[in-house]
Amino acid sequence: MSDELNYIERIAELIIKQHRDEITESEYQELMNWRNMSDENLSLFEKLSHPDYIRHRIQELPDIQALKKAGWEKVMAVIDSENTSSSLPLVPVRRISPTRYFVAASVTVLLVAGAWLYSKRNPAARSDISATLASNIKNDVAPGGNKAVLTLSDGSSVVLDCAGKGTIAKQGVTRVVKLDDGKLAYNSSSEKSTALVYNTLTTPAAGQFQVVLPDGSKVWLNNASSLRYPVAFTGKDREVELKGEAYFEIAPNANQPFKVKVGETLVDVLGTSFNISAYAEESNIKTTLLSGGVRVSNGGTRTVLKPGEQALVSEAGDLKTIEDVDVDGAVAWKNGLFHFERADIRTVMRMLARWYDVTVTYEGPVTDRLFGGEIERKLNLSQVLEILQKNQVHFGLEGRRITVKP
Repeated sequence: MSDELNYIERIAELIIKQHRDEITESEYQELMNWRNMSDENLSLFEKLSHPDYIRHRIQELPDIQALKKAGWEKVMAVIDSENTSSSLPLVPVRRISPTRYFVAASVTVLLVAGAWLYSKRNPAARSDISATLASNIKNDVAPGGNKAVLTLSDGSSVVLDCAGKGTIAKQGVTRVVKLDDGKLAYNSSSEKSTALVYNTLTTPAAGQFQVVLPDGSKVWLNNASSLRYPVAFTGKDREVELKGEAYFEIAPNANQPFKVKVGETLVDVLGTSFNISAYAEESNIKTTLLSGGVRVSNGGTRTVLKPGEQALVSEAGDLKTIEDVDVDGAVAWKNGLFHFERADIRTVMRMLARWYDVTVTYEGPVTDRLFGGEIERKLNLSQVLEILQKNQVHFGLEGRRITVKP
């Protein structure tokens, strides 16, 4: 067994060297020889050689030297602890230094390689979860994509995912254009207009979309959300209204402040990037600041955020500031990831329901396990459920309905 462990450590070392561009020609040939020995080796190599996979799988694990010293039993103990902890360790939820990254990445490669060898020796263990889930699935559901409906000032609608590129409408003195990359944009003419003409961009469940506003500000609209805005900013400020979730990158203009209205909450900005999550079914409105500065107001209470801070407005209207938040986690959806941070199963299921456009029911007692980590949003629903099911949560999927089971 020690020889096998040393062999796995050697392969892990070579893959990490390849990530760091430090691999020699002879080491590269050694790695390629191992990769080409079997289809299983090739599959494992492709998984472990993907930088995003390593980055998203780094955990708070023992140092690589400790694993080497403890031997194979320690490796399996860590794998087992991953699978039985009360929190789902899918990916890290905090940033680490580059040096620590490569140490942790080495550990991750070693652990995944160890799990691969273990499952190779125990095919029943490898297939048990997949087989159980497969027996409960009557179909599969594809992930969401770029879908939205644009409601024009006269009440007519344009389905944007079906619309061709180029000008799709004229609103006052502004042309509404679908760009080559699929984004929506507004091109104003030199004519001046004092009339406020509004458009509304709405994404369905399983949809998301990007729009460049008339002032050049960029907005990423998450699923089941809507943004109402004028087709030309002609007043003393630039005000838009949001329902759901969006990430903003605001074009600076000190003479015309930008404002986002979310119900009774108002976010004032000059030039900055921030995320607002304001789904009706969630308990808080969250404004997370990535750069610049914003002022969040609700009723008679207000707070000014600095980068890395988050404002929470509760259902009761209470406003508080959270310092040193995980800003990457707040915008993970924009970067193609589900992000969970000590999330209960109902919170996780609400996120899946919005992205896959499914309904969720619960059968029996609901687990109190907490989930932390990230999963790619490009996966089919069955693949996401399989990842979650590895942590003693069970699911059935029939039509567009998920049943959560004990």
